[in-house]
Amino acid sequence: MSMDFVTSKSHWFASISLVVLGIIFESGWPTYHYTIHDGPVVLWYFALSGVMAATLIFLRPIALKPLLKEPLFYWYVVYSITGLLWLIWLDDGYLDPDNQNWRQRFLLFLFFAICLVLVSAANFRRFVEVLFGCALFATVSYWVDFINPFLYVPADMDQSNPGRAAGWYIDANQAGSTLVLMCIAAMPFFAMRWRVLLSLIMLIGVFPTFSRSSIVFAGLVMAVWVWRGQFSKKAFLALILVIPLGVAIGSALFTQGADSDEIDHEDITNRLGFFQQMGEADDNSAIERRYVSELAWKKFMENPLGLGPGKADPGKADSVKSWGYSASTHNMYLLLLVEQGLFGGILYLAFLSIIYYKGIRLYRRGLSRQECDIGMALVLVAIYFSFFGFFSHTLLREPHVVLILAFLLAAEHRAIAGRTRSMLTETLSAEAIVAMEDHRRG
Repeated sequence: MSMDFVTSKSHWFASISLVVLGIIFESGWPTYHYTIHDGPVVLWYFALSGVMAATLIFLRPIALKPLLKEPLFYWYVVYSITGLLWLIWLDDGYLDPDNQNWRQRFLLFLFFAICLVLVSAANFRRFVEVLFGCALFATVSYWVDFINPFLYVPADMDQSNPGRAAGWYIDANQAGSTLVLMCIAAMPFFAMRWRVLLSLIMLIGVFPTFSRSSIVFAGLVMAVWVWRGQFSKKAFLALILVIPLGVAIGSALFTQGADSDEIDHEDITNRLGFFQQMGEADDNSAIERRYVSELAWKKFMENPLGLGPGKADPGKADSVKSWGYSASTHNMYLLLLVEQGLFGGILYLAFLSIIYYKGIRLYRRGLSRQECDIGMALVLVAIYFSFFGFFSHTLLREPHVVLILAFLLAAEHRAIAGRTRSMLTETLSAEAIVAMEDHRRG
């Protein structure tokens, strides 16, 4: 497998910066440190990334070029600006200083731009090593968290959820989905013989989160990998032989954790029953999700232009009043429909379409196996946003997701640029041969 374009034209400062940001955000440390240990606000980490990007642009101004060529950059521009305009328009020109939603949109827009600038000039191999390290760390920490329920989050804190492991991510659903996403992004850069290890890390690590959506998605990703030949025959055979060992280890760890009186056995039983009942769920979480989905659709039908960004945020009294419930939509599609009406729904579909198009195009036109695998990874990322869009309303706010998205987009850019150079070289070589033949005949 060719890895030449992975390190081509990389800048040392961009590579170091990307490694630092990867360790910080992909581990889930900023939110955990702030929430559990009263550490610095997450905004300081965003400021650090901004300083890194500004330094790189000073050292290498051409680093801005990939950013200006990326369609999703302009999508984020529209997403952030329309959020502000919608808020002012629906509130008759009044901008509520307590509404943080539009600020979050601008912040994530800037962070996406920062990540794309840094990643486009970095050594991909180093970032893949960070992704693998964070995925391995996540798997170990999830099982440690399951066996020791209050090790990461003390029992007296609201975020405590004994029995559902999350490590530094605190939220088990986010922990499970992030682990799968890290493995998706790292897979194209792994040699065939080592992809089994990455798959096992994903499958073993996602289980103790007991996130139904994450476990289902991990199974879907695994099926796509097998279907599209992401493993060599020997590696696939090894995977089949190793799976029973993984199941045995997981069962032993699960039994050890389940013996604890500190975990919520009823919740775990209900979540496992979801798979036994072929997708039917009637626990409190499922009931709440169905209720807010119905409420969101009702609000959209009553207000087809939307209520305004942040109006479905349960953290604000004004939002609870206009929204009507203490929890948000748990759904990305419905959240944007509630906030920005039909335009919001179209906006999210445009976001998905851009990623799908880029992934399918590279997968079909890639000149090497690795380029096709990067295209497949982008398609799986698009499926990630499509699938989890039905279960989460925070996908566009999560910096670790934005960083991985920027990484794969930069990989796609570099693959296409390499293909263009290769085709140009072949064209020039052919023209040179023709010129030599003409010279000889003359």
